[in-house]
Amino acid sequence: MYYAFLQTSILLLLFVGVASAEKIDSLPQAQFPEKIADINGRLIDVGKLAGEKTVTVVTLKATWCPVCQEQLIRLKDNLHLINTDRVTFLVLSPGPQNELLEIKKNTGFPYPFIEDKKLRITKSLGLDMSEKEITPSIFILNKNRNIRWMQRGRSGWYYGDEELLNEIGIVNWM
Repeated sequence: MYYAFLQTSILLLLFVGVASAEKIDSLPQAQFPEKIADINGRLIDVGKLAGEKTVTVVTLKATWCPVCQEQLIRLKDNLHLINTDRVTFLVLSPGPQNELLEIKKNTGFPYPFIEDKKLRITKSLGLDMSEKEITPSIFILNKNRNIRWMQRGRSGWYYGDEELLNEIGIVNWM
C-alpha cells in the first residue's frame, strides 16, 4: 500500500513538474525594454541586439533557486553547440544585485545578468509569481522585443533545454 502511494506521488510530482513550450497565441504581448543596465552597470541596447541576434532570456525564480542556477550551468555546458554569432542570452532575476553577482561567478554563465527591481519587466510580461519571485522561463525575443517563443516552468526533472536548442536550430544535441 505504501509503495503504491509512493509511486502515485512520484508520478504526480513528475507530471506537475514537467512543463512544455507554450503556444505562440498565448504569449505575453508586452515589449522587453529597449535599453537596460546589467548588474555591472553596463547599458545593454536590447533593441539593437534583437535586430542583430536571437535574444534568449532565461529567468531565475529567485536567487535562492538551485534549479534555476542548474539551468544556467546546463546552458553553459551546451554553449559549444550554439552559434553565438547569431544567438545571445540575458538572465533576468529579482536580485538582489550582490547575490546575482555571486550566481554569475558560481555558474560561470558568461552573459549579462539583469536585476529586475520591483519586478517591473516581469510584471509587464505576466511572469510574476509573487512580489519577489519570477516564473521560471526561457523565452526568445523577436526583432521588436516581443516574445516570439516561450518555455514556461522548470523543475529538477525538466529544464526545457531540448525545446530551446531545437528552437534556435540545434537538433540531436544529446
